Amino acid sequence: MDRETTERFDDVTHRFDVIDQRFGAVDQRFDGVDRRLDAMDQRFDRMDQRFDTMDQRFGAMDQRFDAMDQRFDAMDQRFGAMEQRFDATDRKIDEKFEESKRYFGVLAERLESMVGLIAEGHHSLEGQLHEFRAWTETAVGKLDQRVMRLERRRRGGSRR
Repeated sequence: MDRETTERFDDVTHRFDVIDQRFGAVDQRFDGVDRRLDAMDQRFDRMDQRFDTMDQRFGAMDQRFDAMDQRFDAMDQRFGAMEQRFDATDRKIDEKFEESKRYFGVLAERLESMVGLIAEGHHSLEGQLHEFRAWTETAVGKLDQRVMRLERRRRGGSRR
């Protein structure tokens, strides 16, 4: 081979060496990137584990919330039953109130009629008393006249 070809080969070899060095540097950089990616993978694995733990905790919390929901549903049912009982009691109270109103209305009517009878009796007694007074005054007047006649006769000397 001639010198020019050898120099060209040397030049190409040199270029390949430079390229090889560059590839070595690139390989080192890739190794650094691989290490960093491995570190990131490890961090992601830890995060996955933490998320799995959190998922488990959230699952447990979901179960607790479901249990609480069931208890609240049971309480709602109990309050519903109590509300129905209160409504029934309210209806009974309203019925008893209306019944009492009717009963006291009847009592008031009876009392009014009794008071009317008493007033009528009082009026009748007043009339009878008025008649008795009139009769008494008349009777007393007649007795008075008789007594006076008797006294006059007695004074006059004749007895009968």
